[in-house]
Amino acid sequence: MSLQSVFARFRNGLAIAKASFGVLRRETWLLTFPLLYGLTWITGLVVLVVGLAVALFGTTFGLAAIEQAGALPDGGGETAMTVLGVIASFLVMFAATAIATFFSAALVHSVGNLFHGEPTSLRDGLAGAWESKRTILMWGVVGAVVGLIFQALESQEGWGAQIVRAIAGAAWFMMTFFIVPVIVFQDGGVRESLRDSVSLFRDTWGEAGGVSLGVGLVTVLLGALVVAGGIGAPLLLVANPQSVLVFTVIPTVVALGGLVVVHIAATAIAKTALYQYATDGELPPEFDGIDPDQIVKPKRGSSALSSGPPGQQPGQI
Repeated sequence: MSLQSVFARFRNGLAIAKASFGVLRRETWLLTFPLLYGLTWITGLVVLVVGLAVALFGTTFGLAAIEQAGALPDGGGETAMTVLGVIASFLVMFAATAIATFFSAALVHSVGNLFHGEPTSLRDGLAGAWESKRTILMWGVVGAVVGLIFQALESQEGWGAQIVRAIAGAAWFMMTFFIVPVIVFQDGGVRESLRDSVSLFRDTWGEAGGVSLGVGLVTVLLGALVVAGGIGAPLLLVANPQSVLVFTVIPTVVALGGLVVVHIAATAIAKTALYQYATDGELPPEFDGIDPDQIVKPKRGSSALSSGPPGQQPGQI
């Protein structure tokens, strides 16, 4: 593949990212899905942390009593606490992965219907994600296990460990780039979904990189402007910045949170469009002007957003 072809693919990814913001500008209600994810995650995290704190306190108290009674060998209490820490980490990562995947699936389901000109709504998106609940839960388990592996890599020191972490992180990003659209639009389990996600990324790596860079660049630049205006300006221009920061820090944090929501939604829209072309050979009408002949060659015998059994609605597994 020539360097010119690589740049062409990458430019197409940037164009898809730009068009995705246009879709989001028109369908602003899609932002509800990442907002719901954030609210659900915060609520769930509070409940989980409180529950884990109570469990750890009770366990610590119980182990101390057992150790005093001489029923535990030396170091047994420390080992038990380590095991409990691993279990707690697993539960947190499982909840984070499953909740994020569910609301991402709801968003992708609704976007797929929009691209096909079909009526959709918040309720319809959530219902489509619910149809995929079994695969989403299993993917939560996979995400938690992988998270524990990365956590173990983070505890290692040295250049070698850093290189391994970087390579592993990049590989995981590539392997899972299309995992949510595949879960939503194809009838398969976790193994099949991961395999298809890898295959799709292999065919669209240039566009996928352009999409990630395009959406990320916009949100990073806007985030920098928000931080500069809300925090940087008072620090540099005001003699007593604390008197101003009291009123600007919270709005700045809220604005940054809003940018995260926009980033999630725009990325999901772009991935769904790229997925549709990779499997159907056609970009949605909202992406007119992007030359599909320079993107990936569509897979034969594929149907992008309706690959389930006959009569099955897009997004249902």
